[in-house]
Amino acid sequence: MSRTTIHELRRLGITSEDIDMARTTQEAQRRNGSPVQSIAVLVGAVEPRQRPSPNPPVDLTDRALRRRGAYDQAALLLDQQALRESSPERAARAREAALAAKELSASNQIEFDFFGGGNVSIAFQYQDAVTERLRNSGEPLAKQHQALAVLWQITRHLAWQSYECTKTATDLCELTGIEKARMARVLDLLEQVGAIRRVKRGRVKVIAVTPEGAFRGNVNKHAEAVERYKLDVIQGGRADQAPE
Repeated sequence: MSRTTIHELRRLGITSEDIDMARTTQEAQRRNGSPVQSIAVLVGAVEPRQRPSPNPPVDLTDRALRRRGAYDQAALLLDQQALRESSPERAARAREAALAAKELSASNQIEFDFFGGGNVSIAFQYQDAVTERLRNSGEPLAKQHQALAVLWQITRHLAWQSYECTKTATDLCELTGIEKARMARVLDLLEQVGAIRRVKRGRVKVIAVTPEGAFRGNVNKHAEAVERYKLDVIQGGRADQAPE
């Protein structure tokens, strides 16, 4: 396509104001780093030349599309379209939309909600110490494993920002399917190895776990929970810690 001169544009009826506006637009395109269009294109005298895209959309197979997922597909196409945009504003909006699609894709869980429900943090030192003490307890391996399974349920049901388990021994029997007499022996074993402590509150014995071993809550409140455990369980609850 040959270049159209200003004289030819004026012969076509293009006004000086339109030509000046086109020149202003060209300057803006240069400042923004966008492709500079000709004055003839900007005033509508000729059609813009179609350039092949340096970043064409990827032709994905059906299998590749399924592996990416809907939001990842959308993000990919939006990113590529942003590279093809001549307008910096439209390109920026396309990138924002691509980022939103990526965030939606990242939050799409497979089966479990990791951040839901308030997770429990368990210290490796606590876990390793309890495991070693059980191994050295002289109890059969099956009973050691059963004790660890019960401890799993105890730490799972810790109250928020507290050392107390929300489940009683009876509740643990229902959760695990272990009969009452055997559960009493398992809790005795866990208490002997220092995994738990039991504090009598009225007619109920509350199962307590040191926050230094397992904690569910705001980590900024962890030190306060440890202090409460020392005062309530180690010092104040010592006289009431007879096993069931």
